[in-house]
Amino acid sequence: MSFGLSDWMKQGTAIGYTRISDNDQDKTSKSINAPKKKPILIKQFKFINRRLKDEKIPEVKPENWFAEVGSGTNRNRMQWKNAIQRAVALAAEGKRPFIVVQDPSRFARNARHAMVAIDELHDAGVPVVAAREGLQTGSLGDLHPIEELIFIQLLGSAAFVSQEQKKKADQSVETAKEEGTASASGYSLFPFANRDPLEVYYEHIDVLRKPAKEGVGGPKAWATVVSNLSAPNGPSIASVRNTLRKAETKRREKLTAKEYKAWRAYRTKIRNILVEKGTDPDGTTGGKGKYQFGTQALMMMVRRSLAEPWKYRQRTDKEIQEYLTNPKPYLSVQDSKIYRSQVSKR
Repeated sequence: MSFGLSDWMKQGTAIGYTRISDNDQDKTSKSINAPKKKPILIKQFKFINRRLKDEKIPEVKPENWFAEVGSGTNRNRMQWKNAIQRAVALAAEGKRPFIVVQDPSRFARNARHAMVAIDELHDAGVPVVAAREGLQTGSLGDLHPIEELIFIQLLGSAAFVSQEQKKKADQSVETAKEEGTASASGYSLFPFANRDPLEVYYEHIDVLRKPAKEGVGGPKAWATVVSNLSAPNGPSIASVRNTLRKAETKRREKLTAKEYKAWRAYRTKIRNILVEKGTDPDGTTGGKGKYQFGTQALMMMVRRSLAEPWKYRQRTDKEIQEYLTNPKPYLSVQDSKIYRSQVSKR
């Protein structure tokens, strides 16, 4: 009984499959839509070929490389299915293909789905190879039962980790929805602006609706007016166009007229508190004012309800007062450290 890659693979055809679960795994290339152009997937591809080269086995050719962004728990991943179909088709033509992945978790994160696919491939004479571990699942006429068992065990461990991560993530989201402590930094209400940008936004909405070709209308001209009239310490032109406008558009789509009116009053109330206190926890344009634990806690607890009011409930007056007068339990991790160093030691 032998371990590792079989000798016949030196004349075989490598089918490469690379995957990441979502774009958050490669935040530097979120804007890159094509999976094969994402650095993290290119890195997986190069790793696979480097290991094959070390074993003196032909590398994966570009036309036999399948890459995608998708959860390993999804059995309907298009490129995963395409890689399997490609391998089975080559085997039916009398060739000797094998599928190679960086590690078992890249093939799948659901052991049951993986075992069904591996069984199909096994009968077609196609093994799955984990390049990092140097393991293969074997195939009809070339059995590797112990390696296959280890491959499945590693994959099962990855599936368990994936389930636990999802469970914890779901719990965190639910806690965030209930408590409002999920981070949404950068959502400034601009309390130091000359005028409330949102008020200026609607006062001059007619500028946005005018044709841009007239030179006095369109998104750019309108954003310039909003930015200029709220300066200093208001949003930039780019912020008005790319953040404020998009956020308002979404809120208008998600909320009824009555709900939007209630949200607007709620937002104004929170902003007036910041104006009165002379501070801006989310200030991005200067003039943050004095640091106050009460307003830090307040914004920690209301950001989500301000940014996505269709998901998160408004805080009551009693709750708002609680955040301002008893901030300690509601501070962020960073603010809690500052609190302990400045207050707790007094």
